[in-house]
Amino acid sequence: MKIIFPDGHEREIASRGRTIEAIIQEQGLNPLELLVSRDGEIIPEDTIGNESDSIRLIRISHGG
Repeated sequence: MKIIFPDGHEREIASRGRTIEAIIQEQGLNPLELLVSRDGEIIPEDTIGNESDSIRLIRISHGG
């Protein structure tokens, strides 16, 4: 699967039936700080990744 990181770089990663959350954690990122989209739609992090997916990680920012 292709992962597009918040800074714009892309990486091909074998999903091997893992959840998106597990893949995010494996990349050293905190899933609580990210939204995940596939084909322009936000998906839950417990979604099982498919090898053909293109996943975009969007950093959540907030302020007060």
